[in-house]
Amino acid sequence: MIGQGISAAQFRAMLGHVAHRIEESESRLNALDAAIGDGDHGITMRLGFAAIEQHLSTLSEDASITEILQESGAVFMDATGGAIGVILGRMLMAGGKGLDHVEAFGTAELKSLLVAMESGGMKAGKAQLGDKTILDALHGAIEAFSRFPKTDCLTRAFERAAEAAEVAAERTASMPSRVGRASRLGDRSLGHPDPGAVSFAIILRAMSEWMQQTS
Repeated sequence: MIGQGISAAQFRAMLGHVAHRIEESESRLNALDAAIGDGDHGITMRLGFAAIEQHLSTLSEDASITEILQESGAVFMDATGGAIGVILGRMLMAGGKGLDHVEAFGTAELKSLLVAMESGGMKAGKAQLGDKTILDALHGAIEAFSRFPKTDCLTRAFERAAEAAEVAAERTASMPSRVGRASRLGDRSLGHPDPGAVSFAIILRAMSEWMQQTS
């Protein structure tokens, strides 16, 4: 039953669904970025996930979840520029390393993935929680595991993680940017959610949608 765990092949299909949702969100993400950055975040995310989707179609059918994540991270970095290319790329690669030797992806693996991604993102971006970055949405998803009763249902776990990431992403609107190009705006960045945080919430929401559609 997919609600109890997903295979590497299913995880690959899930990332394909993420790529489509990111493509649909390009204009929204560009608009968010235009308020505090260069206005090209949506383009960057679309290019990165389109490259991931294309590359995954070339991997062998027996590629592991670790291979899928590490290949995805490397491809994302190659296809994109700017800080988000390095940060999200390194996050995906770190997530793959954190799931080494995992054959089936369940609730415990989802938490391990998010924790490993957070560590990788902090190292790559030299950012901390509260700096108004992608990490704030990611950490919100991690915290969801401590706020809600434990569940063996992976579909429900993804839903909770997505909901928490969305709330955390919106909360970044009340934070001044402390790292990157937007940090030059200081308090002028208040009132605008971080595009990277919103992107991560979109990623988790797409994963949750895929789980619900497939379960």
